[in-house]
Amino acid sequence: MSTRYDLHAHTTASDGTFSPRELVELAKKNGLSGVAVCDHDTTDGIEEALEAGTQYGIEIVPGVEINTEYEGKEVHVLGYYFDRSSTVLQDLFLQLREERLTRMDRILQKLRTAGIQISEKDVLAEAKGASVGRPHIARVLVRMGYASDIRDAFDRWIGKGRPGYVERFKLHPGQAVRLIREAGGVPVIAHPGLVGKDAIVEELIPEGLLGLEALHPDHSPEERKRFSQMAENLGLIATGGSDFHGAGAEHRGDLGSVYVDEHVVEQLKKRSLMF
Repeated sequence: MSTRYDLHAHTTASDGTFSPRELVELAKKNGLSGVAVCDHDTTDGIEEALEAGTQYGIEIVPGVEINTEYEGKEVHVLGYYFDRSSTVLQDLFLQLREERLTRMDRILQKLRTAGIQISEKDVLAEAKGASVGRPHIARVLVRMGYASDIRDAFDRWIGKGRPGYVERFKLHPGQAVRLIREAGGVPVIAHPGLVGKDAIVEELIPEGLLGLEALHPDHSPEERKRFSQMAENLGLIATGGSDFHGAGAEHRGDLGSVYVDEHVVEQLKKRSLMF
């Protein structure tokens, strides 16, 4: 019997629209064997997912997605099977969440200057206690009629070069890779096709990089083949996932629309220091 694992999904712990339990229920409905919870800069959704996974017979791969920057480009670093109690990682997540709140305040100030009247209270209510991100601001813009959908909100108001854009806190991907490895986990570059700077892959290998997300909804068939080959040539694990965020979210990949088999999950476990 074939197995299907979606190794990139988000929940309401960050900018997803499904709670961890709802995500697991959907994974069961969609015929997945397992799903990785990879919320932005937080592990808060993992415990609930693990409990639901036990109930529904879905294997939960504990993960995280850390937002970093390299030569002016966003680089997201995924981490799998790390020590969730790691002080170095949890301190980083706390710092990043605080920086997200600071960035939110600055974005809202710039939007007010542009005539957009939304408040911190509106955004925090949208986030429901989760790690705040621009998608939460975008959803408020849509709900209040300032944008037609999430993409329009980014394109018109909060994307790079738009009136409400504010640069994020600059964390180098090498630091994220090192800290994930220090916590016993497996660092993987997310959706490298969106980065557009292949040189970073070899640059991060000495830092401890162990994988490359070759399969992603935004990768063309040619890119999927190229990144899979690149991973093989460099001795990296080729991972994949839908980057599922849920209804009305920026990414539109359905849960399980991109997947890998259990062989990839076993490779992650073998490279983790937690087993």
